[in-house]
Amino acid sequence: MKLALTGASGHVGAALLHETQRRNIPVKALVRDTGVAWMKNLPVTLVPGDLFSKQALDELVSGCDVLIHGAAYISVNGDPRGLVHQTNVDGTRAVVEAAIRGGVKRFIYISSIHAFKQEPSGELLDETRAPVDDSAFAYVRSKYAGQQIALEANNHGMETIVVNPTSIIGPYDFKPSLLGQVIIDLYRGKLPFVFDGGFNFCDCRDIAGGILNACTRGRPGELYLLGGKWYSLKQLVGYLSAASGKKIRVAALPEWVAKAGLPFVELWGKIRRQEPQYTIEAIEALFRGNRCISSEKAMRELNYQHRPLEETIRDTVEWFANKGYLVR
Repeated sequence: MKLALTGASGHVGAALLHETQRRNIPVKALVRDTGVAWMKNLPVTLVPGDLFSKQALDELVSGCDVLIHGAAYISVNGDPRGLVHQTNVDGTRAVVEAAIRGGVKRFIYISSIHAFKQEPSGELLDETRAPVDDSAFAYVRSKYAGQQIALEANNHGMETIVVNPTSIIGPYDFKPSLLGQVIIDLYRGKLPFVFDGGFNFCDCRDIAGGILNACTRGRPGELYLLGGKWYSLKQLVGYLSAASGKKIRVAALPEWVAKAGLPFVELWGKIRRQEPQYTIEAIEALFRGNRCISSEKAMRELNYQHRPLEETIRDTVEWFANKGYLVR
């Protein structure tokens, strides 16, 4: 198997590159910047370009059996510049078309757990749960639209499979991600509080393993939820404190306090000319996210496995420390 990959510079992309190296799978990766330092030590063929370069996409898929499409524009602040839809919908369509042109046999689309309706949050959420509708936030709608584009291409000369990860955390978080930055800020004492909600957390290494297993084990036209277990942010802080050896004490604030503070955060963002990461979308995900997500289908069909959050946090702290993000 020879693999083509988009989104290689992201968190899941980095985990995929390390896992393909471990499995001795040859990879070609589409990147906008061929000078990314950490990629230079990996056996990957870099293809310069973006999702809208037909020439670059054709070069990417040439000679590849499988394409994993992970490139996405993540936003918890709507889509004011149109980049969410452009990247996650139009970009996905361009990649699917390139894969068909290039004779790719199998296409794996990395979607999101949020492509499904989260409520009722206390009831089982599996692959049969209804998808989001037009009232959902922009990013969520775009991921559902992207997975539909992928599924519609199934059997049109190519097999397509969709994976839906939950909230991703773990090593290889070079940028870092939103959750990675939360861990760094908590470690440094920059966050005096968290909110009294949580997520279904999954380790990026387990997600990478599940995705690569889908390349050979997944059934065409199917969805696979890749998750772990639901933990509160307060529990995450406890595991972080144990892993780091630091006494990290924070208050856990209720939902009404989170929503009451939104206008001030938005104003501060405008003053600093930065997009706030603390938004109504983030709050809804934190307090309304489903607590009963099942990865049973992926475990059964893909041999997907997920490790305890304690192990993930311990390894993440060690990785961040070794890379200079933390001063221990």
